[in-house]
Amino acid sequence: MLRELLGRLCKELSIPPSQMNEHKEFRFRVTKDLEIHLRDLEPGVAIKGQIIPCPAGKREDLFAYLMRANLLGQGTGGSRIGMDAEEKFLTLSLGLPYEMDYQLFKDSVEDFVNYLVYWRDNLANFDSETTILS
Repeated sequence: MLRELLGRLCKELSIPPSQMNEHKEFRFRVTKDLEIHLRDLEPGVAIKGQIIPCPAGKREDLFAYLMRANLLGQGTGGSRIGMDAEEKFLTLSLGLPYEMDYQLFKDSVEDFVNYLVYWRDNLANFDSETTILS
């Protein structure tokens, strides 16, 4: 299912189709510096993207801030902010464990990318800003 939906989206956006990697994920390059990974859940889709490298300073403040954003998905559009397995990057993940048509898939990917861009911008200067928590 995912292969067909993603193929149609790539064609509509006039970008090269992605190939499945060794982790059975499709890498979808949205822009030069923005890539998301999609995995077929059969039924459904899982989407994941890197936000930024995890800041070294103010981690307790950062994690408290992100927990509030994750609460009921209010600040993430139903996605979840977490960390990769190596704890080097903050990530955004979304699971859609149900059958979907092309329009719902396209809208979900678009919303996910918008939240990913929002969080990249929001957290880019976290180390140097203290007003982000207010």
